[in-house]
Amino acid sequence: MTAPNAPLKFWSGFYSSCPKVYLPGTQFDVGFIFLSTIFFCSLRLSIEYFYANYHGFDPENIRFGDITSSSTSTLHSLILVPSLLFALRDQPYMPAGSITNAPQYYKDTVTALLSFCTGYMCYDFVFLLIKGGGTILPADIPFVGHHIVTSLYMSQCRVLGAGHISAMSLMCSGEFSNPLQNGHNITKMAIQLTAENTFWHAIHPYLEYIFAAVYFFFRAIFAPVQLSQISYHLLTKEGRKNIKIYIGIPWIIMIWGIILGSIPWTIETWEMLSDGLEVKYHKDYDYGPGYEL
Repeated sequence: MTAPNAPLKFWSGFYSSCPKVYLPGTQFDVGFIFLSTIFFCSLRLSIEYFYANYHGFDPENIRFGDITSSSTSTLHSLILVPSLLFALRDQPYMPAGSITNAPQYYKDTVTALLSFCTGYMCYDFVFLLIKGGGTILPADIPFVGHHIVTSLYMSQCRVLGAGHISAMSLMCSGEFSNPLQNGHNITKMAIQLTAENTFWHAIHPYLEYIFAAVYFFFRAIFAPVQLSQISYHLLTKEGRKNIKIYIGIPWIIMIWGIILGSIPWTIETWEMLSDGLEVKYHKDYDYGPGYEL
């Protein structure tokens, strides 16, 4: 048996050492999800403290919440994506494959990574509620829908003991552009909170262009190929043996729905690419109610 590489050894060891909290009457552990939620909530509060006390951003400005949210999301992706790449390289790439015969370290790693991402979704839901004063704002409904779909997919993979490769590969490609996207979200707000000729102003045009290029590639080119392959595997005889057709079809609808839902952003990134380094989100950009300059 091949020994786990360092990242997988870390995740499997971390998961196995954490207390297990099972849903009543099941073997579905939510303890790591709960710990991950606490981690991200604590991280968000620490980031808010840093920006307010060491960077001079005004916590009362609506842009402050966008910046701290994007910073937390960036760190989530920077932790998750490399770990997913190591996990995907460790076992054969079978999108609808079973995890039954995999080594225990790999099972624990997969559970930890899926739970870690689910914990992020839970954290984000909590802070969206705080942002909306106890309710979800209409503008945030698409994000909540995305979180529900993603969490449902990951949880079903854990229950079925199959499909984890498809979930991790989708998470990996979906999160790959996230640091750039959220970095862009940070700079476009930061240039409205700071004076001219700061670090934020200097990197913003280049970050917007690089983000647009990476996002467009993954959403318009890579994703259709990836989703077609996963959909095919879910519909094959082998795939249907591990994941029943009445589960596989909703999965296919969900993953294509997410990509189709991102079409407006994909079109926008193409427009950004066409504009070169002439930024769309300049310092005087009007973001609508609440963002008045």
